[in-house]
Amino acid sequence: MFKKNKKVDNNTIKSNEISSSEDKIVIMDENEKRERKIMKKVALVFVLVCAIGGAFYGGMEYGRLLPASHRYYSNSQVYATIDGEKITGKDLKTVMEPIFYSNGLQKLSDSEISSYESTMLEYMVNMEVLYKEAKENNVEVTDDQVQQNYDQTISSINSQYNLTEEEYLKKFNLTEEKLKERIKKELMGAAYLEDYSNVTEQEAKNYYEKNKDDYKQIRASHILISNYDSDNKEVSDEQKKKNKQTAEEVLKLALDGEDFASLAKEFSDDSSASSGGDLGYFTGDDMVSSFSKAAFSLKNGEIYPEVVETTSGYHIIKKTGEKQQAFDDVKDDLITTLKNTKQTTLMQDLYSKYNVDIKN
Repeated sequence: MFKKNKKVDNNTIKSNEISSSEDKIVIMDENEKRERKIMKKVALVFVLVCAIGGAFYGGMEYGRLLPASHRYYSNSQVYATIDGEKITGKDLKTVMEPIFYSNGLQKLSDSEISSYESTMLEYMVNMEVLYKEAKENNVEVTDDQVQQNYDQTISSINSQYNLTEEEYLKKFNLTEEKLKERIKKELMGAAYLEDYSNVTEQEAKNYYEKNKDDYKQIRASHILISNYDSDNKEVSDEQKKKNKQTAEEVLKLALDGEDFASLAKEFSDDSSASSGGDLGYFTGDDMVSSFSKAAFSLKNGEIYPEVVETTSGYHIIKKTGEKQQAFDDVKDDLITTLKNTKQTTLMQDLYSKYNVDIKN
């Protein structure tokens, strides 16, 4: 008889496992996680000057005159163009310096600085293309709306940093007109984005009816022969070969009729073993593609006839149930997903329409 692997808790086996709302194991590697994020909400953080100014003045307490981190920006260097209009080092500097000052004496790594740059550059480009599109579509923002946001900005600065309006504008080299102009552009862009990406409940219902298979859930159990040891370190290639052989022998026992739950309790290398390998209900998107493809191909009570390999190790999979998610159960998430998709598509279209070129 082959040797039983040492059992390891699923929270220590590997860093790429996450838990669902039902505390089941979701086996998803980092590449697939990044791919899933593509459809999430576009990073349009409408950073009003109050936030930038706030960071600037907050940093004064920690070394305003001598920030630990800095980066030189040539005023004439072009970082992006939008329909030929340039975003230069001078523009980028206006949003990066407050970040340096807000960190005070904390040293930022080059990668952290570059990450900030990328985020702020994307923000400036997004704001500009949305404003252009809003203006073309006759989006209107009232003077009262601008004034209200302006007052909120000044109030925030005053309460957090004890600066009057006059002190704030002078210290940050701003004027009331410049600040209101920027606020108006952001409000117009935000209003256009919100209106464009609105999703009604009926739209969501229509999508659900056309894509019901995407909202089918199955229940499955698995036996995992892990390729990670008890210290969360990946085992050697030689050990992986032995693990695969073990998994194939366990699969044969399961196919020959031995009780699956008992096999899971004896051989599986994660915490689901205590419940017979039960993973609960999940959708196809909850698992890595190789696991989902195998599990969703099965009939109830059927065991997949081959060992399935993922970055976690080797799996023996048995399907134990199936159900359809009701529309009301997925409505809110579906509306959010469809809204995110609209926003992503819009930004891609606007980048093309306005010939956006972000320099590397």
